[in-house]
Parts: sequence; C-alpha cells; structure tokens
Amino acid sequence: MKFQVNRELLYSRGEPDDPRLGDVTQTPTVREFEKRDWDIVLIGLPDDRGIAMNRGRPGAAEGPSAIRKWFYRLVPPATDLRIADLGDLVMTDSLEADHAAATEATALGLSRAKRVALLGGGHDWAFSPIAALKQAGRTGFINLDAHLDVRPSAVPHSGTSYWRALEAGVQGEDAVWFGVQKASAAKMHKEYVEAKGGRVFFGDGSKGSDPEALLREAKSLSGRCDAVDLSLDMDVFAMSEAPGVSAPQPGGLEARTVLVLLGELLRSERVRTFGIYETSPPNDVMEMTSRLAARCLWEGCAGLRRTE
Repeated sequence: MKFQVNRELLYSRGEPDDPRLGDVTQTPTVREFEKRDWDIVLIGLPDDRGIAMNRGRPGAAEGPSAIRKWFYRLVPPATDLRIADLGDLVMTDSLEADHAAATEATALGLSRAKRVALLGGGHDWAFSPIAALKQAGRTGFINLDAHLDVRPSAVPHSGTSYWRALEAGVQGEDAVWFGVQKASAAKMHKEYVEAKGGRVFFGDGSKGSDPEALLREAKSLSGRCDAVDLSLDMDVFAMSEAPGVSAPQPGGLEARTVLVLLGELLRSERVRTFGIYETSPPNDVMEMTSRLAARCLWEGCAGLRRTE
C-alpha cells in the first residue's frame, strides 16, 4: 500500500484573513498520520478499469486530482478542522489487489480519523470502504446513484459493488439507494434488491421517494448500525449539472437538492466513510462536474462540525 501526493494542488491566496482549504490541509506520510487524530482524511483512487469492464466511458482515473483542484480553493467550514490528505493510492497491474489495498487504506484512515473521504475513480471502489467498516461491526450503506450496481460477476467492476456488499454479509435492511433512475434499473436487479430486503428511493419524485423519506430511513439506519458508508456516484445528478460522468443522466437530480441532502446525512457520526465516484474530467464541460464534486466533499467536512 503506497500513496502518491501532489502538493502542487494545494491552493492558497496567501491572505491570512481569507484562508482556503489548501491552507489548512496537511499532507502527512503514513507514519506521521498515525501519530495523531484527525477529523477527516482524503484518499484518492485514480482508476477507471472497472468502468471500462462495465462498458462505461473511461476518464474517472483523473477524478481525484480534478476534485482536489477545486476543493482546495473553497473556504474551510471551520479553520480548526484537522484535514489530512494521504494522496492517491498507487495502482498495480492487479485490480483485485488494488481493491484490497483500498480496504487496507480505508482501515488505516478509520484508525485515526473520524471520517474517511474516498475520491474515485470508478464505482467499483465503493466496496472497499464497506469491507473496511465490516471489520468493526454491523455496517450499512446509503448509495446516491442513478443505478443499483448489483450486477453479479466473478470479476468485480463498476456495476458490482453492492452485489458484493450484500453477498459479503451486509443485511438487506441496512442497504439504501436514492436517486435511482427507473430507465436505468433492470428488472432482475430490482428484484434482487427487493428479495434481499433493500430499500430503493427512485429519482423521479414519485410518492415515497422524496428526500425527507430518505432522511427518516437514514436515521433508522444509523440507529441500528455501528457504521454507515455514504456513497455518491456523480451520475445521480442531472447531466445539465454534471455532464462529466461515465453514464450521464438526463433525468437526474438537481445539485441543490443533493447538496442539502448531503448536509443532513453527513451530520451523523455513524457516517464514517464518504465516497465520491465517477467524476470524469475528459468528459466534462467547463469542469462543472469536478467543481460540483468538490462542493460535495466540502459537505463531508462541514458535517463534522454539526454532528448529531
């Protein structure tokens, strides 16, 4: 498990009365990271092999750096936040081995930080934080996504994360999806989730699929689980606001709606891992998607100052 850090991404205006996240974030070595406690740690997963295997548009390997570029320009939600950026996980020729290394890296982050933020990369990486959390107790997940990602496959790819999670022992009642597009959810996948006891909130505004319903479900989930993984696949947004993704959605959610929702979900101390996946800079327009992903990551930090 090795990391590569690009400190050139850290942004500063050089004005003490106008600090940015690039001013307050530290880039420790693993040894330095292990010597103190942190509020949140960032780990980049610059890989889109799983997307290509799932016949999606590649490009998300460039996502972590693009998200950081705009994240570090934002004003800190609190200047006393202890933010660490371990850098990008160094990839090998084996995707399976790299997924295992990401689980190890997440466990490292959890050992010293209140929350681990994972920057993808394809959505196949979403299984790694769940696997890390399961080592310590009952784990649930909330997936904001246009897709269910429960394709059965002997070879993991970007459509398999939650099939892997459910088959690995996550209880169906602890599995929640929000923003799923009916036009992108195969009948057999919906039936699989239903058979497992999972809860799906569709993104079409239909009765029972509103944000308040999700927040009630999330509160119940946090009450019965030791830890919760929150995953954001950027294709949950409307393509007019997030065109730079693997599978853009004309009927996706509005950014304002999701940002408010994230602000509420990330207040929970049970949300120990927060992943942002499938930001694809080569497919983006005016860096809209990267900027939006950075704004979502800001909520992951801000939530630590308004936890419940």
